[in-house]
Amino acid sequence: MKNSRKTFVSCSSLLAAVVLGAACAPKDAAPVVNALEAREAWARPADSGAMSAVYFTLGNGGVESDTLVGVSSEIAARTEMHVSMQQGRTMHMSPVTSLPVPAGDSVAFRPLGAHVMLTDLRRPLVPGDTLSVTLRFQSGRTVEVRAGVRQP
Repeated sequence: MKNSRKTFVSCSSLLAAVVLGAACAPKDAAPVVNALEAREAWARPADSGAMSAVYFTLGNGGVESDTLVGVSSEIAARTEMHVSMQQGRTMHMSPVTSLPVPAGDSVAFRPLGAHVMLTDLRRPLVPGDTLSVTLRFQSGRTVEVRAGVRQP
């Protein structure tokens, strides 16, 4: 009787360890399909009625590429994606309707490159303020960007 009790306790302990180990084991996670994130966002100070630009790094940690197809902000009468390009000795800024964001990569929105243009500001942007910009993607996802206003 004593041996069968020891065997029962040993088997019960072993079974509990196996069940707990299986419950705590990492699961095979499904790959993240679309993980879009804006980091390090900031905007230039500007007067009411003037223009400003928003800069950030847009990362896609997912396994599928996406395309940025629109931007909006309540702070400005018009919000557009722009790209600055050098042609000869002159820098030109042009609106674009879309920007690809490759899977596992990032796109830098920076001065003299891609940026979000805010036109006809509804209020002044002063250092220390924050503003929001909504990014819309071809996949249907949206990302809210919170940008602090600061000098470059």
